[in-house]
Amino acid sequence: MRELFLVLNIKAAGFLKGFLDFRAQTLFKNLSSALIFGGVAVGVFLLSRAATGYLLQQAHIGLFLFHRFFSMLLYVFFITVNLGNMIVCYATLYKSEEVQYLMGLPIAHHKIFVIKFIDNFFYSSSTLLLLGLSLLLGYGSYFSMPWYFYLFTMFVVLLPFTLIAGLLAVIVLMFLIKVASRIGIRWLLAIIVTLYLSAIYAYFTLTNPVHLVQEVMRHYPDVNAYFGYLDPPLVRYLPNHWVAEFLYWTMLGDPWRATTHLVTLLIVLAALIAFASILARMFYYKSWLAASDARWLQSGRTTSFQPRFLEFGRPGIFSIQADVLMRRDFWMFVREPSQWLHMMLMLLLLLIFLVSMGSLDLNLNQPFLQTMTFLVIFLFNGFMIASITLRFVFPAVSLEGNAFWSVRAAPIPLRKVYWQKFLSSFIGVFVVAEILSVASMVMLRDNPVLVILGALCSGFAALGLTSVNLGAGAYFATYHEKNPIRVASSQGASLTFLSSMLYLGCVVLVLAAPLNRYFELLVLRGPNALAWLTFPVVTVGVLSALLFFGSAAVGLSSIRRDY
Repeated sequence: MRELFLVLNIKAAGFLKGFLDFRAQTLFKNLSSALIFGGVAVGVFLLSRAATGYLLQQAHIGLFLFHRFFSMLLYVFFITVNLGNMIVCYATLYKSEEVQYLMGLPIAHHKIFVIKFIDNFFYSSSTLLLLGLSLLLGYGSYFSMPWYFYLFTMFVVLLPFTLIAGLLAVIVLMFLIKVASRIGIRWLLAIIVTLYLSAIYAYFTLTNPVHLVQEVMRHYPDVNAYFGYLDPPLVRYLPNHWVAEFLYWTMLGDPWRATTHLVTLLIVLAALIAFASILARMFYYKSWLAASDARWLQSGRTTSFQPRFLEFGRPGIFSIQADVLMRRDFWMFVREPSQWLHMMLMLLLLLIFLVSMGSLDLNLNQPFLQTMTFLVIFLFNGFMIASITLRFVFPAVSLEGNAFWSVRAAPIPLRKVYWQKFLSSFIGVFVVAEILSVASMVMLRDNPVLVILGALCSGFAALGLTSVNLGAGAYFATYHEKNPIRVASSQGASLTFLSSMLYLGCVVLVLAAPLNRYFELLVLRGPNALAWLTFPVVTVGVLSALLFFGSAAVGLSSIRRDY
């Protein structure tokens, strides 16, 4: 254990050293991070408190229904943490240079696994834990809970819940690497996509919130009773259900029932820790060798992906300089397994979202609920696009690496390099944003007006999010970091992601009032003119244009500085 604590102590010292760096850029980054993280935390707290008050005091949905909605939110949180840890685990546990160095030291392999898992977990989940704490504070403040409730729930309930998601991710990852060496990556990805989509579709089909609301409201005004018989049997074995039940019985003042679900959560966590430890002793080193050798990626592959029109030396449709830069970035992306594997997992998340949308009955009649549904779905679309831009656009400049001197020494303006990266990134993000927006809005309601509004605002959001991620990625560029996943999980990346969320929050505020008015008129008079679209669309366009020009100025200035 002494080696384990020694390495963890060195990593903690390195973190503190970086945090206490008083250089101008680092100080600005730390102060900006504190302000934006703090602002987002306060915003989530206020939103959580307001939503809790509205649902319980004005909508009168009752504690049972409220905590079932909370359980669905926790399920989304669980899936996000699970997939996020699986993606980052591949980089930190199998592809990082630090692991290669540690493997050459007299340290047991399972201890290296523990070190990197702890590093990976807090590196990839710290932002989500902050948002979870803010959500908990808003929820608990409505019920006037004492101070120790927050500490207990955060560290004894939410942290174990998040750890279960992370442990499942790393266990599944070790299993996948072993399986991939036998059946090939294509079959493996097909199986993963099928299993995840089936699980998500089944969950949202079984726990359809509209059906649940109808069943509970049949007993109005006795909505505070316990309707546990409405829970599908399989859902009762999920960690998000245990957390929701713990909170429900705690609010009702029944500590015995609350403790029962908490003990179940902690027993499962302890079992997963033991199981992960056994697997690490048995398979981690073997799976690391397989991933390092990269033969598992080639297994089962009969033909390689070689688009000849993108080969160097062939004629292109752009200028010679732009054509070379575009082809170079394309081949850099294709030849890095973590890049396209991550892209496939991001596409899996998009499919999960669309499948879950298709399993819900969202034909509502109240204007306020229609407005909130549209905005929530738009915000989810924006969250997915922000995640894609953070992962693939933010690291674009950093991936030039220490060899960036060759590009700087070439007879090509750096502004051209920047705009080429922006154009190629924006085209991909724009296409994904439009497909996601149109598909989700059609599933929401067969209304051409909503489809047009969603498509226009999503296009502007793609412009703004691509701009801010590329500009911030140039400002926070770390040329020594070779792993794009680590770049996209850095402090600067977290700051950029929260800035993206603030931008999306502003877009939602702009859309809220006009949309609510539109749905009110739609209920009273039927379809009306499209003139009301002008104000929200123009406002969102102006906001996105300001973000575009500001980010471009920062990015162009940053890409020229000495590295």
